[in-house]
Amino acid sequence: MNVELFLETLPIMLKGMVGIFIVIAAIMISITVLNKVTAGKGEKE
Repeated sequence: MNVELFLETLPIMLKGMVGIFIVIAAIMISITVLNKVTAGKGEKE
């Protein structure tokens, strides 16, 4: 195993992991906002 090559690829992997977490956080925030906007009214009969 080439250790130098592995150490060169670590920053690329870190950028990918951070990107994934940012996208997941954005999806969670948008779902939370949509739930609060649409579910607060309730049914009135």
